[in-house]
Amino acid sequence: MKKKLLFIIPGLHMGGAEKALVNLLKKLDKEQYALHLWVFDPSGVLMHEVPKEVKIWDAGARFAQFSKGFLPSVLYWLLRFQWHLVLHRLRFTWITQRHSVNQAEQYSWKALRKFLTPPSDAFDVAIGFLEKTSIYACVDCITASKKIGFIRVDYTFLNLDKTFDAAYFQQLDYLCANGNLSEAVLLREFPSLQTRIRCVENVTFPETIWERARAEKVIDPNEITLVTVGRLEGQKGFLLALEACKILVDRGIPVRWFIIGEGSERQKLEPQIAAYQLQDHFILLGRLENPYPYMQQCSVYVQTSLYEGKSNTVNEAKILKKPIVVTDFDVVFEQITSGVNGIIVAKHPEAIAEALIEVLQSPELQQKLTSQLAQESQRYGNEIAQFTALLTP
Repeated sequence: MKKKLLFIIPGLHMGGAEKALVNLLKKLDKEQYALHLWVFDPSGVLMHEVPKEVKIWDAGARFAQFSKGFLPSVLYWLLRFQWHLVLHRLRFTWITQRHSVNQAEQYSWKALRKFLTPPSDAFDVAIGFLEKTSIYACVDCITASKKIGFIRVDYTFLNLDKTFDAAYFQQLDYLCANGNLSEAVLLREFPSLQTRIRCVENVTFPETIWERARAEKVIDPNEITLVTVGRLEGQKGFLLALEACKILVDRGIPVRWFIIGEGSERQKLEPQIAAYQLQDHFILLGRLENPYPYMQQCSVYVQTSLYEGKSNTVNEAKILKKPIVVTDFDVVFEQITSGVNGIIVAKHPEAIAEALIEVLQSPELQQKLTSQLAQESQRYGNEIAQFTALLTP
């Protein structure tokens, strides 16, 4: 009998966890595992990459109506006299407006779950593949013999209610980080879970990354180009990147900085880009199904995150052997040795700009960084074994 696995994730947009999940689904043995995916929002650009053998569950008609927004959903249920759903929608909105983004996701969960239709099957293993909602849904909504949760960032930077999370983590068989430093944070923050915390790194396909990187020419090799890939959210530090871009342009360096990703931060970035008159220099490309040609053809790959887990995009830039400038979020020290295979700088626009000037104006430094990456043994392939070890009784 195949072991039934259910993976839970809110959506499959172009994020590190989402790409890691798709890679894992591709790599798992379909003869050994019956794979199921519960994805709340099925509109993500990575949905078409999910292997055909995976059974996909959506979140149901209630959630589809909920996702249309506050007024349309409230009016819909008012007209149908579904007062309990109106109250839960009001409660969800009230909570999200009163708390920071991450804590709002915690405290609004019990209202949100009223709109979710979970898979009707029972499973051998259920996996909440992201922090917060994915884990809460795994614990509260799914019948499974074993339950696993993933935290994919440095937990301390999320500013979450630890008491709220601990009640859910206690119900998991394993709580997984995607890097050694993130694992150490979980061990420190939740010492009572010491025997259940594991490190399971993201699945990466170097050959596929190179193949997709060669798919098209997108950048003029005569231009000075920077690329950053990530959701347009506060944690990614794009406002720092924009300020650094202004410094570079003010100093006469005609960079074109391509930002690949989408999110709520766009509404803050666009007016500031216009105010700085950087429309030709700081370019929001939105979500791209294939960001790798930009990453491979740019002058320098830049990551200005305030906090991260073990960054997929930094690993991908390493695979593509690009000069890398990255801010000093804790986990990056597991991936980059500053001055050896990349440059680590403080989370400050001036520091980011100075590092970029140093790299851009020094062919010798660029060669040193890329040569080191070419010599490094990129240790990929153990991730599947790390994951499947959790599935045994």
